Amino acid sequence: MPLFLVTSLIDEGMYDNDFQLVEADSKLAVAQHILLHPHQWENYLRHAYPRDWQDRTFDMGSLWDCVNIPGMTAERFLKLINMTSVDGDSASQLRIFEAKVQQLSQVDTNPFYV
Repeated sequence: MPLFLVTSLIDEGMYDNDFQLVEADSKLAVAQHILLHPHQWENYLRHAYPRDWQDRTFDMGSLWDCVNIPGMTAERFLKLINMTSVDGDSASQLRIFEAKVQQLSQVDTNPFYV
C-alpha cells in the first residue's frame, strides 16, 4: 500500500507534529478519512483556509468549517486542501503527498523542468 505524507506548514516553520506518514490507497482515500474522522485532524483543519486568488469573494472558512458542510465530497475536499497556503497570519498550508522511498545515494533536490 502506498505511503502518503500529510503536512501542515505554517510560516513559523515545521515541527514534529506538523506531518503524518500514513498508508492509504490514494490521496482521495486520505481526504475521505479526514472527512470521516475530522477530530483526528482537527489541529491541521482549524488553521488551514482554502483561498481562490482569482475570486476575492470566495470564503468557506477553515477546512474545519468545510468538513461540516452537508454533502461535502472527498473530491471537493481534496481540491479545497490544495487551495490552502501559508500566509503571514499563521494560516497553514495543508498538503497530501505520495511518498516515494529512495536510497540516500539517489537523492537529487535540483528541480527538473520539462
